[in-house]
Amino acid sequence: MKLFSRAMMFVFSLSIAATLFAGEITIYGGAQKPGELSWANASPVEAATDFAGDFGGTFGVRFSAGRVIGFEQGIGFSPRFAKPGVKAFQTDTNLLIQLPGNIVPYGTAGIGLVHTWGKDVPTSLDPREIAAFVFSAGTNFAVNYGGGLKIRKLAGPLGINIDVRGYTLPGFKAKFENSDTKEGLSFVQTSAGLVFTW
Repeated sequence: MKLFSRAMMFVFSLSIAATLFAGEITIYGGAQKPGELSWANASPVEAATDFAGDFGGTFGVRFSAGRVIGFEQGIGFSPRFAKPGVKAFQTDTNLLIQLPGNIVPYGTAGIGLVHTWGKDVPTSLDPREIAAFVFSAGTNFAVNYGGGLKIRKLAGPLGINIDVRGYTLPGFKAKFENSDTKEGLSFVQTSAGLVFTW
């Protein structure tokens, strides 16, 4: 009986190890749409400026491990975030819950950092320069959540992925002279990519 339970434990451990060490790399591209910043108090120039985020592009890579419950690490870059002249770098660590198989719907949630930079200080009262300066807010903590669909092994180890995620930066706060944004910024990211599975 002892030998049987040890053998069963060994088989169970091997199956768990195979699941944990199963992995994927997703190379993606997509779009982001940040929300609007609102002001606690504003000068007439700031009040007349459009602080709604514009659509921008993003691309990056995600590394994941696990078949049903897994983890994912993502790194992304946005050459245009919210306004022309503003760039963003983001990194995420997420929990994945997904169905096994080759057609895989999944949900994900995690935390990370988003760093935005671009315009240092506006050199004029041009509303576009002011808006770019406001969205260049440095490094902020981020929470993300979403889901998508993977279709694995369409051609050997290659498949495709479609993904939609919401991001919230609860401490996002930009300053311009004596005016402060109310804290927080949210954006939606949609992406599609190639998945390499092993």
